[in-house]
Amino acid sequence: MEDALSLADVFGILRRRFRILLLVIFVVVSLAALLSYVVLPPVYQADTSLIVNERPSTVQGTGGVDYGQIETNRSLAVTYARIIASRAILQDTIDTLGLPETTKQLAKMTTVQVQGQTEIIAVRVTDKSATRAAIIANAIAKSFIAQLPTLVNRVENVSVIDRAVPVTEQVSPRPLLNIAVAFVAALILGVLLAFLVDYFDDVVKTPDDIKKLFGLRVLAVVPDISTEEARRGNAY
Repeated sequence: MEDALSLADVFGILRRRFRILLLVIFVVVSLAALLSYVVLPPVYQADTSLIVNERPSTVQGTGGVDYGQIETNRSLAVTYARIIASRAILQDTIDTLGLPETTKQLAKMTTVQVQGQTEIIAVRVTDKSATRAAIIANAIAKSFIAQLPTLVNRVENVSVIDRAVPVTEQVSPRPLLNIAVAFVAALILGVLLAFLVDYFDDVVKTPDDIKKLFGLRVLAVVPDISTEEARRGNAY
């Protein structure tokens, strides 16, 4: 059975194959930086939020909080979130703004979800333009509020809490994160490749290799003499 590699052996392999490790890290990190800064376009997001409050048909008492009404509003929020993401609302938004996207493309740009166990609906739109993302998000909210009476046979009160505003901080790609992940991945790949190359390299290079392979003592070592030195007679 071959002896297990010691820590010194590991560092020795990495030292001998340092060029391989450095090359892998350089190539992978360079590709990650190129993709993040040059190839992939920046993506921005804008958020708007709405709150659902059902108008009661009869005058409610002032005795306390109506928890049943709150639960009803929460259920309505879930239903309304699905309506906001529907083709009808998205198509109306496209027609209003004159967008070149189809409803399927706009659906991929839009995320609608209820905020936890609340009556608040969050609408998020991602786009290559921060300003355009905010305009689309606000248009979707406006279209939903305008069409709600014709889509649902109820009397509700839906209002906007926060209008979407342009946010210039891009959400994708994230160059620093991508480069950091690429560096870690390249480091692991480079180490594995260094060990793999060293494992299949059967050339004897040092006296220690002779001892490990054949168990023989080294009696003498011939110095490495370059051709130029040999011509000048600089031999030992």
